[in-house]
Amino acid sequence: MRLLALLPLLAVVAAHADHAHIERRSQPGVPKPEPVDLRPLEWGDLNIISTTDTHGWLAGHVKEEAYSADFGDFASFLSHMREQAHYRRKDLLVVDSGDLHDGNGLADATPLSGQVSNPIFQMINYDALAIGNHELYLPEIAEDTYRNFAPKWGKKYLTSNTFIKDSRTGKIVPIGKLYNKFRMKFGTRVMSYGFLYNFMGAANNTIIEPANVTVTLPWFQESLKEDVDVYLVVGHVPVRWNEATTVVKAIRAVHPSKPILVFGGHLHIRDFKAYDARAYGLSAGRFMETLGWMSANCVGKNLTVSRRYLDTNVHTYKTHALAHPRQKFDTWRGQKISKEVTRQRKALGLTTVLGCAPQDYYLNRYPYTDSRSLLDLVTKEILPFSVIDMTRPYPTVVLINSGCQRFDVFKGAFTVDDTFIVSPFHDDFVYATVPYKAAKNILNALNKAPFQKREDVPQTFSENATLTPGYVTKDDYGYGGDDWPHSPIPYVATPNYVSSPLPTGLGDNDLVDVAWLSFFTNLMLPILKTLNPANTYTAQPYRVGITTNEMWPIYVKAKWANSTC
Repeated sequence: MRLLALLPLLAVVAAHADHAHIERRSQPGVPKPEPVDLRPLEWGDLNIISTTDTHGWLAGHVKEEAYSADFGDFASFLSHMREQAHYRRKDLLVVDSGDLHDGNGLADATPLSGQVSNPIFQMINYDALAIGNHELYLPEIAEDTYRNFAPKWGKKYLTSNTFIKDSRTGKIVPIGKLYNKFRMKFGTRVMSYGFLYNFMGAANNTIIEPANVTVTLPWFQESLKEDVDVYLVVGHVPVRWNEATTVVKAIRAVHPSKPILVFGGHLHIRDFKAYDARAYGLSAGRFMETLGWMSANCVGKNLTVSRRYLDTNVHTYKTHALAHPRQKFDTWRGQKISKEVTRQRKALGLTTVLGCAPQDYYLNRYPYTDSRSLLDLVTKEILPFSVIDMTRPYPTVVLINSGCQRFDVFKGAFTVDDTFIVSPFHDDFVYATVPYKAAKNILNALNKAPFQKREDVPQTFSENATLTPGYVTKDDYGYGGDDWPHSPIPYVATPNYVSSPLPTGLGDNDLVDVAWLSFFTNLMLPILKTLNPANTYTAQPYRVGITTNEMWPIYVKAKWANSTC
């Protein structure tokens, strides 16, 4: 009990301790941030740590000091936080909102995505998890999630509106559990659900039931009759989207005053929403850059909550988790996970250097035609060099969706892992030969076509020499949710589709090969027909074996291999 009384004071001491004592952890060779003073976290009766959209980033960001902690460090952090919760006699939940693949070599450099990363992810003791759309694009990934991943979690893996056709029985069944009622250590009774947004691109062996249908079904309505203290909705859905508000309203229609806590994802942003005075939602960013923190206190009829977005580095973890600044941070489990991440990265060849990037290339900091833009590099250099078939009799223009490129390239060593970080998808190319008068208008027509793109929140940029660039988040509580102070990173929107340069010196009737990614053929063929009604086009394979992932090492090995890092 004496330690319990000292914990708030010790947290402050840890936050303002001598910064010289900082353990060098994470993956070998990663940079570390300059320590800053951080505010102690506010603890409540119920406290939740959340992750979402990890996309295989279990090694942390090996080139970015602000987010350099790996999954082993996260495990050590959770161990200490659970000890704090025990001594404070407060309940602590750990939740994840899905999307485990497509974004990092640890998840994607195996024949089946998640083959290596999923077992590492399972070494963290989560209390509730939801499925993401990236677990559902391919039939074999959905099947693996159903057969091998979901069963490991028992009742904790929640798929309230996501189903699969069992390949053995032919029956349509939930991939995980529809809901889970449980009691926490210090008595909090929780009813939990897991929802996915109305995802239209799932594999043909899966079914996503609209949330507005799910909440009317007998099983859901019966679950609302259970006597619980709080409703927990963990979902791969943005907290402001209709699917989230639909579930909140359905619960609220039966329970006008019960606390409802929603943990969402998908848009890769930090966000916090107040649905009403007793219902709140939080999204914890992306790529293991952010841990979400929410605490809730129930005093009579009042519910007070706090939220914080934590940068994922060891200084953050030690400041908030240790009862004393000299306390040992590493735990046995954390060290085991870190060593396994290191071992698997080496076994997969992810640290192999392919070349040396001559500068930084950013995905959204500059206009896409700027020489510092990643898309400028891709459209003007990589597509022409790696994709265009120079043996064809006609010149070529190549179109891609800008969303197939996922992250920045940093000056210096470009590794095998970077090919998956920047361009994780193995999208193949197809083509049709069309008159130049049609080819020159395709990009404009394509950008006017319907397209669902993640809606990152634009940020304004202001120079501040004392702060490092990073997240500056405004949510329903205003500013102040970001744990680390940063100067804002500029954000520039990009078109949905971009292309290599159009061939020059051609007449309207000269022929051009138009190549594009096969997955948006359903958009391209009608556009081609509209632009050139005299012909009916079909898509033919183009440069078989070259994909949006493979085009990067082809270019880097040829153009950057002789550079000195």
